[in-house]
Amino acid sequence: MFWEVFFPPEERGFIQNLFEEALEPPYRSSYEHQWRCRDGGSRLISFTISTYFEENTIQCYSVTGLDVTKLRRMEEELWRYRTDLEEQITQRSVELLDSRTRLAGIVDSAEDAIISVDSKQQITLFNYGAEKTFGYLKNEVEGRHLSMLIPNRFHDTHRKHVQNFGKSGKVSKRMNDRSEIIAKKKDGTEFLAEANISQVTVLGEKIYTVVLRDISERMMFEKRLQESLNEKETLLREIHHRVKNNLQVISSLFTMQKLRTEDPDRLSLIQESQHRIQSMALIHEKIYQSEDLSRVRFDQYIRELVTDIFQSYEVYPGKIELQFQMKPVSLHVDMAIPCALILNELTSNTLKYAFPDDSTGKMLIRIEEKPSKKLHLLFKDNGVGLPDSIEIKNVDSLGLRLVRVLTQQLKGKLELEREAGTSFSFHFPITSP
Repeated sequence: MFWEVFFPPEERGFIQNLFEEALEPPYRSSYEHQWRCRDGGSRLISFTISTYFEENTIQCYSVTGLDVTKLRRMEEELWRYRTDLEEQITQRSVELLDSRTRLAGIVDSAEDAIISVDSKQQITLFNYGAEKTFGYLKNEVEGRHLSMLIPNRFHDTHRKHVQNFGKSGKVSKRMNDRSEIIAKKKDGTEFLAEANISQVTVLGEKIYTVVLRDISERMMFEKRLQESLNEKETLLREIHHRVKNNLQVISSLFTMQKLRTEDPDRLSLIQESQHRIQSMALIHEKIYQSEDLSRVRFDQYIRELVTDIFQSYEVYPGKIELQFQMKPVSLHVDMAIPCALILNELTSNTLKYAFPDDSTGKMLIRIEEKPSKKLHLLFKDNGVGLPDSIEIKNVDSLGLRLVRVLTQQLKGKLELEREAGTSFSFHFPITSP
């Protein structure tokens, strides 16, 4: 028989059964057999047995064999690939679900309102922060148009803004320059909000996400704070004005006292005190006129102060050439007043003693702010100079004692030179209280 020739004994019974199966409709049976080749290898052959009849009598059997070795190997590889792919898909699905769960937790835990809409501006995401901000529950807004959260008068503007943003290609953008928009709560209340919009394309469809924060309370607080600050500035400005007026009253009292005094020494003391008071009054006047109530443009102040002192001592034109070498310098009032008193004393001393009788000369005032955050103040004249017997550390003059004390108060350094007149060089650290 056929199976006895081509098949080993252990398979012959099975092959005989296949031939018998081919006798029953559909008169065909199949079998795959690992066929051994002459070279010692093997091939997987798919056999098909067909029975042919003529007048209900078996005429013959047809046995065809097809080498399916490569086909089965490809199927096995495809099966392994499919199995691996399914495992990866399962793993990625678990990871994606975990990521979505964590993202949902983060989104819902955010205090800001986070709202996503599709290309038709229908709401697809509405977090817990949005529920608190707008007063709607998630299921009340999902699937509805975003315009329900915007006052009617802004519908067209908002729609065009989103459309233009979608065409811009930008990933994110503030809703406008100040990032402030008007939104509407469930009860119809309108409120000021700060918003940022972003876009992403998912499966060919654009998703827009808005992160929004109600800033009504913050703006109200800022308004009240600004009103309070304005009130305090007005009060502080008024205080400076009144201090200046009171100092001028004291200066006027000194003027009246001078009219009743004939003693030259007393007159000199009164005039010196009057100059000190006027130098402080001028500081308060400058601050009152300034936008910054804590600082004064010291270079501008010096010009006016020294000019007033010259006029007070009735220095005739041409006697003393006054030179200024100054750059714009702004000082805090706590530093400006001591520096002003120092300049007042030095200017007064120069006008009284440096150029006796009809002698003429020069006086130089230089001021600049160094990169090291130090103020350099130079006061120099080419007058007769200080006597060698006078030492700043042990001086009897009230004016020079005041200069020394104020320098120490400002933690400054003073250098005195007596060549070709007198030179006072100060270095003060600039502080900002």
